Amino acid sequence: MNKTASALTKTSKKRDAFKSALPALRLAVVASALAAVSVSAQAPLDVRVALIIGNSAYPGNMALVNPANDAKDMADVLKRLGFSVVELRDGNKVQMAAAIAKASDSLKGKQGVGMLYYAGHGLQLDWRNYMVPVDANLKTAADVAVQTIDLSSVIDVFKAAGNRMNIVVLDACRDNPFGSSTSSAKGLAQLDAPPSTFLAYATAPGNVAEDGDEKSGNGLYTQYLLQELKRPIAKIEDVFKRVRLNVRKQSNGRQIPWESTSLEDDFFFNDGAKYTIKPEELERMAAEVRQREQKRLAQEAEVLARAQQLALAKERERQLAEARVLDQQRQAAEVRAKEAERLSAAAKAIEQEKLAAEARARDQQRQALEAQARERERLLALEQAKERERLMAEAKAREQERLAELARLQETQRVAALTKAPDQRLSKEQAREMAFKEEKAAWDQIKTSSNPEDFYNFLQRFPSGGDLAEAAQYRLDQLAKPKITAALGKGQDASFAYTGPRYKVGDVYEAQFSDLLTNVPGDKVTARVTRVDGDVVELNNGSTVATALSAIIKNGQVTFDPPNGGLPVELQVGKKWSGRSTQTRADGRKVELMSESKITAIQTITVPAGTFQTYLIETTLYGGAFTMQSKFWFDPRYGYAIKTEQLARAGGRITRSDRRELVSLKADRS
Repeated sequence: MNKTASALTKTSKKRDAFKSALPALRLAVVASALAAVSVSAQAPLDVRVALIIGNSAYPGNMALVNPANDAKDMADVLKRLGFSVVELRDGNKVQMAAAIAKASDSLKGKQGVGMLYYAGHGLQLDWRNYMVPVDANLKTAADVAVQTIDLSSVIDVFKAAGNRMNIVVLDACRDNPFGSSTSSAKGLAQLDAPPSTFLAYATAPGNVAEDGDEKSGNGLYTQYLLQELKRPIAKIEDVFKRVRLNVRKQSNGRQIPWESTSLEDDFFFNDGAKYTIKPEELERMAAEVRQREQKRLAQEAEVLARAQQLALAKERERQLAEARVLDQQRQAAEVRAKEAERLSAAAKAIEQEKLAAEARARDQQRQALEAQARERERLLALEQAKERERLMAEAKAREQERLAELARLQETQRVAALTKAPDQRLSKEQAREMAFKEEKAAWDQIKTSSNPEDFYNFLQRFPSGGDLAEAAQYRLDQLAKPKITAALGKGQDASFAYTGPRYKVGDVYEAQFSDLLTNVPGDKVTARVTRVDGDVVELNNGSTVATALSAIIKNGQVTFDPPNGGLPVELQVGKKWSGRSTQTRADGRKVELMSESKITAIQTITVPAGTFQTYLIETTLYGGAFTMQSKFWFDPRYGYAIKTEQLARAGGRITRSDRRELVSLKADRS
């Protein structure tokens, strides 16, 4: 079998393997989709009102390209998602105030969902954020409160209306054109979301966002937000996480959106009833995917065949050139032999010398021809190497296209699966189990990768904020470092600006245990960081092994897969995440652990080691009949908690109650 036929056979096998994998993929997609649907999702009769403001027509060089377009497109999408929309484009202050009042009247007393979307100029002053009307003429800081709209006043209006949930989206972090005298800092100020509120910025506090250009039609942030809002059965947190990833990737880390949430209930912009796809449309989309896959495979075979033909043609050309040279040499030798016979005996000595000279010339010619042949072989090898690199690049591009097509196919199949009769659906427990297995398998495939694209793709597929998503975010930050950092929030000290490693070799933490219920002192413990190898940290010469995010890999003879617990990459009040791990004990017994964590507050605490400003993290850990409630106080500079409180129950009785406080630490963070 020739090489071309072999390549075609391999291509056919790939296609057959892809087809045979489709049933399993469909099942995994159904499981993932059902796991996303929470019993706390909004009721179908929710009143939804969106106030949408897009200001572009500022005077002179302050004008912006896209906010008015952004507002129009956002209004169109939200209307299709069941929102009553109050829309204002290029509004002055009076018009903006009237639009706010109209939205408030639509929401009052209905316990609905209120949403504010604002695109345009925005600025911060004394930890308050302001939306700028198109008629504002700001010269000094005193003008700001009089001529602009305080964002908190809109939130207060929503709160007064009795909304059960508020969503605030600000694509308003562009450079302040009104001069430094009107603003206390660049961009918008970092704020914690008020109760029952989801707050989203187009970029991190203290930074500026890209407005985009006329060709794009939308600002960079809104472009991806419009795309993700239509995605069926996606929780609000997942929508904005995917937007963040897309914007970060597209801007090469120059713009990274930011969110703060205090929501307790799940919310879905598209509950599956909007933007639905008819069965015949699904079939058409699936057929298109199959056609594209067949076309891609045919193109791959054609490229391989073309490469083979090119190599064979070049080899034939080389052989023909060598044959021509040898034939010319043979003919020349024959002529010289006849001439030698014709010469008289008297000239024999001269002829012999002549023949010797010709022999030397032939040897030089042969050496020159050999050198030329070697040079041709070298050039051919270079061309073949370049061709291989090009083919590899094409293959990589085709693989990325195939994965994207597969993801789109999975999305359409997921929507179709959700329309099946209830008795055809998996139980929630089965769905969660299959979704976790899918996520774990995907993580195991990429966790040692050095390609940031792998982690972008993983987070797009599994954005829900579990321990594996946090590990993927950490790896992405190592491989494609963000080019911006969020400014500090009000009352946060300099320790909250730390972005370096939380563990360093030589760190020493000494802590005192006591009983949480009786305050009776217990043991003192010492934790020394003895090794840091990439994302893996060893304490006390390997008796404890953890990740760079403090998730436990090994503790004594007990191991955890995936690592158990740990911190999120971004420490922020309102942040929620979940975890799941299999604990394997020394005797081989296994226990399935699940956890739910949330950052509930910023607290300044005093322990024997000193006074620290910390994030308070509250966690519930489940394992069979075992439940443990924990509180951790973390200073962002250290991977070891400043203070912990843990209360465990099993079989209706308390099995553990302890407090651990830091007594001393040796950890240079200068």
